[in-house]
Amino acid sequence: MNIFTQWIVDNKLWLLLALATFFGYFWLVQFKNKLQINDIAAFLLSVIHTVIGVLCVKAFAFLESGEAGGMSLYGAVFFLPVVYFIGAKITKLSPEDVFDIFTINTVFTLLCARLNCIFSGCCLGKPIPGTNGWLWPTRELEIIFYIILLILLGKRVGKAKYKARIYPTYMIAYGTFRFVIEWFRESDNLIFGNMHISHIWSLIAIAAGVIVCYVLKYIKTANKKKRHKAPQAS
Repeated sequence: MNIFTQWIVDNKLWLLLALATFFGYFWLVQFKNKLQINDIAAFLLSVIHTVIGVLCVKAFAFLESGEAGGMSLYGAVFFLPVVYFIGAKITKLSPEDVFDIFTINTVFTLLCARLNCIFSGCCLGKPIPGTNGWLWPTRELEIIFYIILLILLGKRVGKAKYKARIYPTYMIAYGTFRFVIEWFRESDNLIFGNMHISHIWSLIAIAAGVIVCYVLKYIKTANKKKRHKAPQAS
């Protein structure tokens, strides 16, 4: 292994985070008008998003285990919405647009984080019964899931029909996927039987996403009724 290859191996996480940042920049540039930013601001926002995302997953891992240094991807799922909401209020942008647009940044960053798991040899699947030491490809399946999610959600961002529904849809999809895949993944955080803490976070994510979608539907229906009941100008 030459020096350059060794440097890549030693800095794989930072390189993947840089990849997520550049992807985020090129994505945000597509929505400069809605976000009221220029190219430089788009790049700075992407950098900030990556940094805050890392802090979120580390903070959530610390809350889970009480140990510093770990990462839990659910930190991005639960903590980043708070950041998006505060950011929208400070900048006086539409919270719906902020959530919809930055959801794609979040998904791609999680994809890069799971790629790092493959390179680092962590978050392994359980042994497949009846095989000679083969493991369930949980990490690989999660990466495929992220790619599909990026394609499906990315096409919907900016369309009125899906406004404000991108993030809750992501929460439902991610929670459902993780709830299933966690049965095939090794974990030290067992709570009872074969169920571990990520199953609980998955159920919470699904419930939160469903509740938000229901509230949005209720508000939309109520607004329609108000418009129909409004007196017509003579």
